[in-house]
Amino acid sequence: MNLFTAAYFSLLDLRNRLDYYLRQHVHAPSRPVSVSRGSRPEILSAYPVDVRTRAGDEIARLCAAYHFESVETGFTERDLRENYFYLAMLDEAFRRSDAALPAEVTVADIGPSSWFYVQALFSAFTYFGTTRARAVNLTGFEVDAYRLYADFHTRRDHALANMRGLAGVEYVDHGFEPDPSAYDVITSFFPFVFEKDHLEWGLPRSLFNPRSLLNATLASLKPGGLLVIVNQGLKEHEEELRFLQEAGVSPKAAYKMESLLFSYPLDRYIITVKK
Repeated sequence: MNLFTAAYFSLLDLRNRLDYYLRQHVHAPSRPVSVSRGSRPEILSAYPVDVRTRAGDEIARLCAAYHFESVETGFTERDLRENYFYLAMLDEAFRRSDAALPAEVTVADIGPSSWFYVQALFSAFTYFGTTRARAVNLTGFEVDAYRLYADFHTRRDHALANMRGLAGVEYVDHGFEPDPSAYDVITSFFPFVFEKDHLEWGLPRSLFNPRSLLNATLASLKPGGLLVIVNQGLKEHEEELRFLQEAGVSPKAAYKMESLLFSYPLDRYIITVKK
């Protein structure tokens, strides 16, 4: 690391420590976010003509398998398309990993932010591999829950609105901590693997320890449990694989996810680990 980068990181850290402290201790009381309950948006027209039929077929398959068409309305077009993509990611990860979820599944989701995808997450755990709904105990651990959005609601406010209608779901305002053999499945969408991204996202340097977080997640899986990690871009994916190699862990699956249902500037890569 050169002197300019080191100075840049130090300045970011100084700002982030102050901002983060204020967010944790001077945040406003929680306020309900108004949720529109109009009809579900029509989304097929948002897809390019050449993939529209395939996208429609995939959405129909996911709806049938996961009863997602019955999920409460209130999605924007973007959120609905992205929820379908998250559902597709989990469906693919479970199938590639030969996942066998118990009749009552206990799940941790690390770093859910506003949890805009929680409806897809819940449906995936409720119906994967079964036509009879299983009981789901799902906890989201968000280390920066009180970041304020442009509408003057916090991430936590939006997460609570997105969780509407879901039983057994909890959103907690602190980071994930090891809990030996507590979870059947742990999901981690876009964990920070490079310090620059962590700092530019607004978090203090003291919270950056990707190897420690990985070890905590592995220790917290039950025997036979499944860890699902989703990274942004090939560089993050390769770095995550290096962390696993250092920990002496072999992935069950590692692959690039086809972005048929939603497009991002960076491809999504998935790693699964079975304990």
